[in-house]
Order: sequence, then structure tokens, then C-alpha cells
Amino acid sequence: MSVVGVASAHAQTLNMLAWEGYADDSFVKPFTEDTGCEVSAVYVGSNDEFFAKLMAGGGQYDLISPSNDTTMKLIDAGLVDPVDMSKVPNSKDFFPAFESPAWLTKDDEIYGVPYAWGVIRILVDADAVDSPPESLGFLWDPKFKGKIAMWDDIETVYTAGRYLGIEDIYDMNDEELAKVKEALLELKPNIRKYWFTTSEMGTLMQGKEVVAGNSWEETLVKLNEEGRDIIDVEPKEGRGGWSDSWMIAKGASDNECVYKWLDYVSSPEAQALGHKVTGFGYANTKLIDELTPEETDSFEALGMSDPETLKTVSWWQPVKQRAKYLEIWNQVKAAQ
Repeated sequence: MSVVGVASAHAQTLNMLAWEGYADDSFVKPFTEDTGCEVSAVYVGSNDEFFAKLMAGGGQYDLISPSNDTTMKLIDAGLVDPVDMSKVPNSKDFFPAFESPAWLTKDDEIYGVPYAWGVIRILVDADAVDSPPESLGFLWDPKFKGKIAMWDDIETVYTAGRYLGIEDIYDMNDEELAKVKEALLELKPNIRKYWFTTSEMGTLMQGKEVVAGNSWEETLVKLNEEGRDIIDVEPKEGRGGWSDSWMIAKGASDNECVYKWLDYVSSPEAQALGHKVTGFGYANTKLIDELTPEETDSFEALGMSDPETLKTVSWWQPVKQRAKYLEIWNQVKAAQ
């Protein structure tokens, strides 16, 4: 059975399967006005959706934006085309870490254009704690019963693994996974909701339905803009990190809008607009030159302009027992 897609039927339309915020009007509209290429996006809530939807018949998509723990799985399955980086001249200004990352490289070919990156932020309302927490353990404090929201994603399994001090959270054995499951079940009384999109998490914290949880930069930035005092916890156990890339769905390279988009969103101007929407870091080192002084302060406070930040997070990795991790996660969510 063939698993490859075909090029989009409409050459002047780009159909995307992407994370929320990756096709925002603030930077899509200028692109469309300049190129005539219309953009249609379907948002996902987890990396597993990219693989599942392309395997189910990805011909309706031209571009996808998976994270670095999923890219090689897509490459190995033959679901994406290699990228001709000579057609993406803005990539010359990328951070060294994104010039030819291992998660996009196979047989000397590049299969994606690095885009956004970030740290899984551990957030807590400053009014809910006496001082900034130093450990992930605060999430398990009984005083937060019904006041925590965690991402409905395998990252929350990783978070529990970090809390338990497991050495390699991306390659846990059955005994370690059993301990993680137990820890997640112990956390469950504190859970108000497992969120699916960052807008959900933002709404929960805006309304003070929850006081803490994990999220992305977007939630932190928006809450800070509203004047909320939110602590960006830097736990001693560490935090997860990810890198998303634009990949071309199999057969879509002939869509004339594909490379126009790839170079456009690699420019510092477009990535600065993207940062204003998401709060994420981006691959182009010159992005910071496009920000206002106030935005620059915020960007630097998040550590997004510092190459060292790229070295200090627990970068997502492919997980050999991913099905087992997801099985445990689903069992935790289903538990009463």
C-alpha cells in the first residue's frame, strides 16, 4: 500500500498541517499579498498527529511543522521530500545548531528547514507560592488540588521522569515507566485539566482556574502582557526543549508556493512577527534586530537570543518505546 501523498491540486494554495500560531494572519497576510499564494492551515495538538495524518493519506498537505522527536520517523517512512537549501537563502543566518541538525539529515540530504524552538516552561502564579519553586515537586503539593493543568502530550510523561531523577527519560525501561505512571497517578488529584492547545492553558490561567502547569512561551508572554505575575520556574531537574521544522510532504515540492514560504518564514522579519505571536525562539540569529527595545528585553529574558540556551535544555529525542509511553499516558488520563 502506498503511503506517499501527491502535490496539492492548486498550485497557488499552500495547505499546511502545523502547530497553533504557525500560520497567523500577521505574517501570512504579507506573504499572500507579496506572492499571491493563499495559505490554509489545520492545527495539531501533538506530534503523533503529523505521522498519523500523513500515513492516512497526506496528499491534502503541502507543508508540515513537526518537532525534532518526530522528524526522522517521517523521513524513514518516506513521507517527506528532501529540501534544496539553496532555495532558502535566508537560512545562511541560522544559529549553527540549526545549519544541518541530525534530526533533519539522512544520507547527506536535508529534509526540513528549522523554524521555531523553545523550552517547555513550568509556570506558576506568583500569588500561589511563597517563593519561586526550585523543584518540579511543587506540582505534586496537595495544596494545589484541582489547580494544575498539564499538557495532554508525552512531554508530561517526560516531566514526571525528570521529577523522579531518571537518567534517560527518552529511553525508560518498564520498571522506570511503572514508577512514572505511579507518579502521574499521584499527581492526578491536582489536575484541573489536561490541556490540548496553548490557548486552553492561557484561558485556564487567565481565569485563575489553575495556578500552575507546563506550557510554552506563548502562554507566559501573553499573561505577562496582561500584567499577571507569573513565575517561569527553572527546576533543578531540568526542562524539556524542542525544535520545530517546516517539512515538505511527499510529492509537494512542485507546488511553486512551497519554497516561497520556506524562504519567507526563514527571514528575520517573518520570524520576528512569529515571535510576537508565539513567544518562541526562532532559527534566524538576526530576528532580534527586528524587535522593539521592549520586545528585545522580553526576548532576552526568555533566553532566546543566547546560543547557550540551546545547550542547556533536555532536547526531545526519538523514543524507542513510544507506544508504551503513550499507553501509560492514556491509562493515567483514563484513571478515576
